[in-house]
Amino acid sequence: MLIIFEDITREQNTLHILIATLSATGVVCLALSLFGSLFMANRAMVPIQTAWQQQKDFLADASHELRTPLAIIQTNLEVVRENQTATVSSQDNWLRNIQEETACMTKLVKSLLFLAQADSRQQLLVRNDFSLNQMVTAAAEAFQPLAASQGITLNVSVEAGIRYYGDEAKIRQLIGILLDNAIRHTPPDGKIRVQLEQSKSAAALSVADSGEGISSEHLDKIFERFYQVDKSRAKGGAGLGLSIAKWIVESHRGTIRVASEPGAGTTFSVFLPLNGNQTNAAQFSNQ
Repeated sequence: MLIIFEDITREQNTLHILIATLSATGVVCLALSLFGSLFMANRAMVPIQTAWQQQKDFLADASHELRTPLAIIQTNLEVVRENQTATVSSQDNWLRNIQEETACMTKLVKSLLFLAQADSRQQLLVRNDFSLNQMVTAAAEAFQPLAASQGITLNVSVEAGIRYYGDEAKIRQLIGILLDNAIRHTPPDGKIRVQLEQSKSAAALSVADSGEGISSEHLDKIFERFYQVDKSRAKGGAGLGLSIAKWIVESHRGTIRVASEPGAGTTFSVFLPLNGNQTNAAQFSNQ
């Protein structure tokens, strides 16, 4: 009988090395998979956390803006109640304050509702074909008495024959926001100019005032919600109008920009694509 022995030490060492290598590779892969999953999970949470923080900031800012008019209303009501034997006419000053603050709150709540619906995509556009030049003219004329009462000259220059397919009510709201903003920041004897013209396939609307102007540090934040250059209540407004204006323009695939220097006035320029041509509007805005 012949018995043959073979030394398999080398094969065993190779097997042990292979097992160790596979084990190490498995551990590394598991660790990479774990860290990768955590990284992707954290990355996926960023927009959720950002949205949540924005909602918290939104509610905090809204609460702050509502607190002041509510305090004024409450104070004036207390004065009226303390003078129950007085005539209504003698209480007119307090009642007028309540009326004005109620109007401010109504405007603020409407703006908050608009932005909330825009965020949840419930703010829809009702598009129809209309005369943009006639609508701009009518919107500007509606502000003429207010401008005149403050000694402001409102000039309107509108190119005829500009048709537009969009949400007429929201475009008019946009013009109202820009004109209201211009009037609030233009001193007596100042001037505001509204201009509308067409070039290629885009309509260009501008509202320029001779007011105090805006420093460069504020320009990149001017369209943010609740952002106010003047933190006092003297100018009125809650810092929501320009945010709404930006949403209206962008929902029509247009662009809006602001140019201003302290002491040299401010110009808001809106570029709306005609026939849905977003490219031409962008090109026009850079001219």
